[in-house]
Amino acid sequence: MAVGTHHGKEVATATLRSPVMREAAPTCELRLWYHIASRDAAELRLELIHGVETLTLWQSSGPWGAGWQRLAVNTGRVQGDFRVTFSATRNATHRGAVALDDMEFRDCGLPVPQASCPLGHYHCQNKACVESHQLCDGEDNCGDRSDEDPLICSHHMATDFETGLGPWNQLESWTRNCSAGSVVSPAWPHRDHSRNSAYGFFLVSEAKPGTTAILFSPEFQASVPYNCSLTFYYYLHGSEASRFQLFLQAQGLNATQAPVLLRSHRGELGTAWVRDRVDIQSAHPFRILLAGETGPGGIVGLDDLIVSNYCRLAPGDMPKALPWPAQTSIRLPQKACEPGHLSCGELCVPPEQLCDFQQQCAEGEDERKCGTTDFESASAGGWEDISVGKLQWQRVEVQNRKPARDANWDVPGHFLSLQKAWGQLRSEARALTPALGPSGPRCELHMAYCFHSHPQGFLALVVVENGFRELVWQAPSSSSGGWMVEKVLLGARHRPFQLEFVGLVDLDGPGQQRAGVDNVTLRDCDPTVTTESDQEVSCNFERDACSWHTGHLTDAHWHRVKSHGSEYDHTTGQGFFMFLDPTDPPARGQGALLLTRPQVPLAPKECLSFWYHLYGPQIGTLRLAMRKDGEEDTLLWSRLGTHGNRWHQAWVTLHHQPEARTKYQLLFEGLRDGYHGTMALDDIAVRPGPCWAPKSCSFEDSDCSFSPGGLGLWKRQSNASGHAPWGPWTDHTTETAQGHYMVVDTSPKVLPKGHVASLTSEEHQPLTQPACLTFWYHFSLHNPGTLRVHVEEGRRRQELSISAHGGFAWRLGSVNVQAEQAWRVVFEAVAAGVEPSYMALDDLLLRDGPCAQPGSCDFESGLCGWSHLAWPSLGGYSWDWSSGATPSRYPRPTVDHTLGTEAGHFSFFETSVLGPGGQAAWLRSEPLPATTASCLHFWYYMGFPEHFYKGELRVLLSSARGQLAVWSQGGRLRHQWIRAQIEVSSSEEFQIVFEATLGGQPALGPIALDDVEYLAGQHCQQPARSQGEMAAAVSVPVAVGGALLFFVFLVLLGLGGWRWLQKRFPFHRSTDTATSGFDNILFNAVGTPRCGQVGDSVSMPDDGKAEVGWTQEAPCPTCPGPGCLSTAVVQYSSFFLGSSYPPRIHHQQLTNQTRPGPSCQLPQHSALRGLTSSIWAWM
Repeated sequence: MAVGTHHGKEVATATLRSPVMREAAPTCELRLWYHIASRDAAELRLELIHGVETLTLWQSSGPWGAGWQRLAVNTGRVQGDFRVTFSATRNATHRGAVALDDMEFRDCGLPVPQASCPLGHYHCQNKACVESHQLCDGEDNCGDRSDEDPLICSHHMATDFETGLGPWNQLESWTRNCSAGSVVSPAWPHRDHSRNSAYGFFLVSEAKPGTTAILFSPEFQASVPYNCSLTFYYYLHGSEASRFQLFLQAQGLNATQAPVLLRSHRGELGTAWVRDRVDIQSAHPFRILLAGETGPGGIVGLDDLIVSNYCRLAPGDMPKALPWPAQTSIRLPQKACEPGHLSCGELCVPPEQLCDFQQQCAEGEDERKCGTTDFESASAGGWEDISVGKLQWQRVEVQNRKPARDANWDVPGHFLSLQKAWGQLRSEARALTPALGPSGPRCELHMAYCFHSHPQGFLALVVVENGFRELVWQAPSSSSGGWMVEKVLLGARHRPFQLEFVGLVDLDGPGQQRAGVDNVTLRDCDPTVTTESDQEVSCNFERDACSWHTGHLTDAHWHRVKSHGSEYDHTTGQGFFMFLDPTDPPARGQGALLLTRPQVPLAPKECLSFWYHLYGPQIGTLRLAMRKDGEEDTLLWSRLGTHGNRWHQAWVTLHHQPEARTKYQLLFEGLRDGYHGTMALDDIAVRPGPCWAPKSCSFEDSDCSFSPGGLGLWKRQSNASGHAPWGPWTDHTTETAQGHYMVVDTSPKVLPKGHVASLTSEEHQPLTQPACLTFWYHFSLHNPGTLRVHVEEGRRRQELSISAHGGFAWRLGSVNVQAEQAWRVVFEAVAAGVEPSYMALDDLLLRDGPCAQPGSCDFESGLCGWSHLAWPSLGGYSWDWSSGATPSRYPRPTVDHTLGTEAGHFSFFETSVLGPGGQAAWLRSEPLPATTASCLHFWYYMGFPEHFYKGELRVLLSSARGQLAVWSQGGRLRHQWIRAQIEVSSSEEFQIVFEATLGGQPALGPIALDDVEYLAGQHCQQPARSQGEMAAAVSVPVAVGGALLFFVFLVLLGLGGWRWLQKRFPFHRSTDTATSGFDNILFNAVGTPRCGQVGDSVSMPDDGKAEVGWTQEAPCPTCPGPGCLSTAVVQYSSFFLGSSYPPRIHHQQLTNQTRPGPSCQLPQHSALRGLTSSIWAWM
């Protein structure tokens, strides 16, 4: 759901309202994802409407994060009917579109009635069952409040702050307040816990950052042998630095003892009230101290303090407000230095230098609570539990099976373990470090862990950075529960980032489920420490990743992997390379980065070469950019979509400012704009000096070092604004207005008649074999003149001259090149003096081997002039290119047709990536001239499971008038190349399109093409058949005749049965039945388009195959009268045409035909020749 960009000047609010819902449980949570275009909206608000009250669950005015953002909000207990609304407010300065997705209510249902309850549960008055600890906890868990019945809870001491502080007293800075009319900061609670209302009261800390607000209880008697428990609800929102702590202060024989910390909660927990409970056993009288420390912009709140019936007031200490006690009786740990600073010796270390992996204190105190720990110290290495549900991370002691630093695994000690907790919200447990960083690219986390759970459980490590949560490691679901050792690469990250362990197991479930972590160590994280390999840009990835490291802006990462299966490196075919699978893991974010450490340029120009692998039917974009501090990234190179199942070499010249010595970084970015396929990099090298001219150039990133001669009339441009003064509307590479190309204005005022504008490439390296240079050109409608192509190898020689008139299409040009020395290509535009006019160039490609004829290709060195650009309207899929010998994750033929070996190449498409919905992939020829008769030969291959799936290969002719299907074939498992030929005719310029699509359910199965040959101006000749083929051909009429006789028998049998049924069970036909009097199982009339509508149309060549297309819209005034009709459609079964069984239903449109009548004759059509009768159903 989305609301578009706001275009008005006034404030406008768009609201999305839920249906009416009823009875939300206290644990009810609403989860959703929202997206704000350009991060530009005035306010978002989530509200709950209950009776006459509108309760704000969440609101924000930004700043907004990039991409989809997750929101989780607790609704609290809601009685009766309610609605939820989500509203977005925009104004004249904040206009961004807002979108919502994946809205989900979790844990919202009340318990259902049961005849009896499990042991240890309470049976509510409404027959629901709740756990015993939920009695008298301040929440309606039963749904009828019987678990909070005053008769049961009368011995508990409950304080809800609705009328005051009750028996509790404050030392300073706590204030009683409500939400209605009192919201003083964005983090302020919008409701209390007791009533779940903006009019309910609670306590909030007004202590300034660095000071502590203290609330203390009356004095209680010693609680031995029974537990005295305190249930309470706390609120932490708005600041990661806010903290809530619970202390126990016992009264000794002669003096008050120092407070002992029992609970500590820190961080940002959202807008929910979180439950906790503390059980106290004390041999001395005691008080409970509740301390709130507010971080910048944060709020600490308290509500519903419930003391159990085993907490007995000390004699003379009654449950009422007490006189202000002497402040000396309550002593909290004091701090040195300024708030947030660490005192070590004579130093006060500021917070930004804590946990930065660079030791400031002599004893290393500033790096002591920063994640590295064996959990033997009570500080737990700075890890703090921030759980809000029924599980928590807790430091526990065991007597055996605890991992030690050395090889002895059987020593007693402590580790971090998942334990039960008292929270009522989200079920997973979380433990978080303090703010860390910055870190270097080699930063790693080493740890030992144990994990055993059923499939619903998990143990994971998450990095929290700038509000974004990145999953960096997850324990295998098959873990046995024993201790395992793991290493996780964290890499280079900015400060601040935090590490978080997230775990979920069912501790009450079968099989001793558990999760634990120990011996956590952060290694090599100091960003100032560099090694020799950090300066190594050249890398084959065999030893390590050299200076290249992964970026961490998204969950998708490049991985250094070893060759295995369908993934193989370029260096040796068995070594290491960098690999990116956009679907591993299923991650958020636009792309994955691979970066170098900052480098110092060694020369004004450097040549960077690398090998890349882009393969898959829907793979995205690979880009190379240069990054300098304080500047925008400079895009150097990019490739979009599949480039076949092979490694390709590319090179880019790096330009540096002389004497500047400014450090730079190189970064490869794999964009996640496609998810079927893989990307890979290998053998990166850098050397001083410029590179050779590139073998391919799309002009998307640069002008590829082409130099315009003379006045510099050739320019690189796009038409993204729609206001380009000249040039094509779209480029050829992307076929969009955002794509780039080179163009020259040949109008007389710019380039007089006969004058020349040249475009010259950089030097190409000498060729070891003949090659073909292809390019796409576009001429204006008015004749712009002549495009001449020269090759300079010592001297200039003209290879091609093009003077064709322009049009709306890009056309392919090709030049055969042989050059034993360095050479250049020169394009010359010779003006014809016509106003206005232009010439444009795009997509230059140099490939091995001679140039193919138009419309022909053997696919040995590429796709020739055939385009496999993915069309978004068809699902964005592409035909691919491979050989049988190259490892591949997709099934394909084992040999090609050209060579008949594994080394031969072909074009193919794996149809399993196509889901339901009629998506397809196109392979398109270059534009071909009009022809009265030409022949298309090709070889195709299909392989699909029998009786389950049938893929389909179709041949379309595409022109300005539309598309015409001229051939199709569905196939199953055949394991052979099959020859096909088609007679082609078109009265205007056209393209041949091979379309791979579905004919059934998705399954693994390839469709492949090879040796496509287009013979312009030649009729197709029937190929000579072998004796076996002739025998097979003779047997076809016999088989068809037998099938016809058998089918006639079935028809007669069916008619006899029908007549018998009519006699036994007479019935009347509907009055809507066609009145032609004809009812036949072979031919049935299908609906005709009415005036002004579009209907199905079908082309049918003489081979009997029929294909669905579309008719043109017919205006009502041109529709014929009642005696005749412009179209007739016949539906017939392909069983009689020798096609595969079961019969396939086809439609045939006969244009400009007439209904049978006094002046109309039945038409004849070649598609029905050979049938014993021609029975037509007319519309």
